[in-house]
Amino acid sequence: MQFPRILSFGRTGEELLEILALRPASLEGLRVLDCPGGPGSLSAALRRHGAHPTAVDPGYALPLDEFETCTFRDIEAVADQIAGDEIFRSDFEQRRYLASKFKAYQQFLEDRATYPGDYIAASLPNLPFADERFDLVLSSSLLFSYSPAAHGGLLAGEGLGLEWHRQALRELMRVAAGELRVYPAHTQHGSEAVLHPYVKPLLKTIDPAWTSTFFHSPCDQGIKGATVGLLFRRGVPKK
Repeated sequence: MQFPRILSFGRTGEELLEILALRPASLEGLRVLDCPGGPGSLSAALRRHGAHPTAVDPGYALPLDEFETCTFRDIEAVADQIAGDEIFRSDFEQRRYLASKFKAYQQFLEDRATYPGDYIAASLPNLPFADERFDLVLSSSLLFSYSPAAHGGLLAGEGLGLEWHRQALRELMRVAAGELRVYPAHTQHGSEAVLHPYVKPLLKTIDPAWTSTFFHSPCDQGIKGATVGLLFRRGVPKK
């Protein structure tokens, strides 16, 4: 799949918790940042499990009707390309996948209406938060995903290049007090998911106060191959 812009569509919160390999019991009391939050319902799920979430996304600056139009347009844009994409396994259920996007949006609307102050218009690589503001920072479906198509990403043209990724990763680490999870760290190569080419150069330049490892995502919408994310921890000594 290739797109001319970064899309505005989200996943359900429970699906994202599974994709990010997070145990709900570990979330109680944590200050959590979802960046970008988009029209997904991760904040709602985090709240149900006792966390204190904040979601940021540039789309939150839009009037709600315009944001909804963008969301529905982008869900359709994905639907138009899914059928011919060989990255998906034969058992992939397209109708269920698309239905989950609309479900996530409805959950997002309900949570944002109840907690409007927890949805902030902002974007990487500049976030309006103090250093180490959050215990846990989560970033899904932006880094690596929207790198140039020539580098394995979804964006036709320039996309988000390696230098942007360095700045964005540095900023996510700045606001994280303990842990940062970034998903995905893979890209498509033929019909298989493989490690994104930006990962190794980025890991060479991270702050030495952080350690990094990979986590395997237990599910990601029927994609073939190893679907992985990056897990960073602050102040954990290397073994």
